[in-house]
Amino acid sequence: MTKGRVKNILLVFLMVMNFVLGSRILIEKKLWPVGYNFFSNIGNIELSKLYTNIRNYFADDDIYKSMVFAPEKIVINTGDQTTRTAITSAQSDFDGIVEEASNVLKSALSQEASFVTQVTAEEVYSALASTSVYLEYLLGLSPGLFSKMLGTQNNAFTATDVKFSDAVIVHKPRNEVYLADREKNVYYRISVQKNNEKLGELVENCTVKYGKEATSAINYSFDLKFDKPFGAQKTTLNPFVLIYFTVPEYPIINAQNPIISENVVNEALIDNILRVFNINASTMRRYTEAGGTIVFVENNAILKLDKNGYLEYQATDGGFEISSSGDEHANIVNVASLASKINGIVDSNCSVRMAENEGTEKNKYIFDYIVSGIPVKINTDKLSSGIEAVVDDGVLKSYKQLIRKYEVTGNKAALPEFFTALDGAIAKYSESMNEINIDKMYFGYNDNGEDGEKSADWIVKVDNVIEADSLIAE
Repeated sequence: MTKGRVKNILLVFLMVMNFVLGSRILIEKKLWPVGYNFFSNIGNIELSKLYTNIRNYFADDDIYKSMVFAPEKIVINTGDQTTRTAITSAQSDFDGIVEEASNVLKSALSQEASFVTQVTAEEVYSALASTSVYLEYLLGLSPGLFSKMLGTQNNAFTATDVKFSDAVIVHKPRNEVYLADREKNVYYRISVQKNNEKLGELVENCTVKYGKEATSAINYSFDLKFDKPFGAQKTTLNPFVLIYFTVPEYPIINAQNPIISENVVNEALIDNILRVFNINASTMRRYTEAGGTIVFVENNAILKLDKNGYLEYQATDGGFEISSSGDEHANIVNVASLASKINGIVDSNCSVRMAENEGTEKNKYIFDYIVSGIPVKINTDKLSSGIEAVVDDGVLKSYKQLIRKYEVTGNKAALPEFFTALDGAIAKYSESMNEINIDKMYFGYNDNGEDGEKSADWIVKVDNVIEADSLIAE
């Protein structure tokens, strides 16, 4: 590289730094005499917005970005149900396998459409019965969004109405990727040109590590033909539902409202939360409603916080810009960042993960808290998940969050047996449904918004209905 080129690069770098630091001085320092308010609203102009975006970009933590689209669970298939292993994000092997599996998926989606073949469900089942890795996502992702979360561009799929919630990676003798669209019951195979040897090594280590601990078989629904009607049976299970013959134990967690405890409001936490939404504590108007809800009013927004820790932000004019591009992936990641910042303020170290949107509202994004590797389903009259947000063209229009602090206790509790939970679901819905199709059954915590200990239970999704109450048959 010539000296002249080096000088030019250094000059450009110094100009950018001068602009950024100069912007910071203008925003954060009071340059005028007391009483002169020339820069009091500088946060509303583009210069301030640019600096804020630059500052936030380099301050962001990548941890929440990697978790927001993470699979709900990973299953290591060995070709034998008795050594099949399911792991969650609470286990140390999870992140490494997700990373290498993502590299394989990235390679698959980057390839041209000629490498994609539509296959039968039976071929996918055969892949699950071999040495493979199964990744289950709790929501369907379009090929474009799926690719962006992996950091690549979708070249494999041209159809826009496809959504993937399940991925299978065969890693022996060569990498093959299977993607399932549950809603349409359509399945695809993608041949991967280059094998990922690292994935095979991690899977082998995981098999050795957990295979010795396996105490009973794990079957998929299709293994036992539970995905097909039989005789007078009116209940079917999605073929990918896992059937545990011995249900694992999960930690008991303690849920707390960190904002208001024993009717005492933590004002310091509230001030910090207001800053997340760019609400100026010195210029806003504040009052308390009859039920104890604290209301903060500013020119462009209203933020409410009730005594149970339920936060609701509503833009009244314009909105709060969280993504300059308006891209869906950026919207999702930045809403997750917003939730993570609030969690950090209240000293809650749980992550958040994208959850399924049961409604039809456009640009609505829903997130669950993740504790001990499994989701927390909120069961209140205001929310069924921890966070809900509506973003329009990169602007936050509304935001809801039940602010909680979860701590893992030293005790564990076993979930109800699989068939006990299944019988409970059937009994609950048989009176109102002639045919019951159970789309998902997975482990999670139920939180009704009250402080106290919570034990893990089965979360059952029947068609478009999520039942988050205990399903133990009485």
